[in-house]
Amino acid sequence: MEGYVDRFECLKLLAEEYITDDMLVATSLSTNTSVFASLRERGPGFYGLNMGLCTGFALGMSLAFPNRKVIALDSDGSIMEDTSVFITIADVNPKNLVVIVFDNEAYARMGPTATARVANLEHMAQGAGIETTRTVRTIDEFTSAVGTALRGDGPTFLVAKVEAETVRAHATNPRRTYGRAMRETFVDEVMKLPDYRGPDSGKASSD
Repeated sequence: MEGYVDRFECLKLLAEEYITDDMLVATSLSTNTSVFASLRERGPGFYGLNMGLCTGFALGMSLAFPNRKVIALDSDGSIMEDTSVFITIADVNPKNLVVIVFDNEAYARMGPTATARVANLEHMAQGAGIETTRTVRTIDEFTSAVGTALRGDGPTFLVAKVEAETVRAHATNPRRTYGRAMRETFVDEVMKLPDYRGPDSGKASSD
């Protein structure tokens, strides 16, 4: 479709060329989860967050791990459940946070979102005070924007206008993608990070 990029192509590019094992990732409960979690074999990722939770969760991770990149792979229906997160991001100004919203202008197969009409997510983020924003419609624009975001300081807010999928993708690795097993895998991966601070890290030694 003219003027819209392919979501799978974008996620494949992220998983294979841009997002490394030391980066933390959160995804919304959408095609983002089923595709990306299956493409990324290693690294800490919290997948399938309910609507309105993905970007806020990623923001929390960016504050907990200020020295490593944190990426939110959100979707238009999800981010519009909590647009107040834009204000918090601008206020906190985490330099390591990259938010990528895949905007297919639809709630799966249940009808159009407001972005199919007049709502503009990039303008909303700008109005909240996020300085670095961009809307992309081609794979070349996506590649350029992601490369710049991961090389520089953020926070960065990107909107990828993607084609509306006619078939919902399914996870090829459900254990890593959903539920308790996913959460346990995420915790295991996070605890391996050298800058992980456990629940007792702030306590004085008893020795």
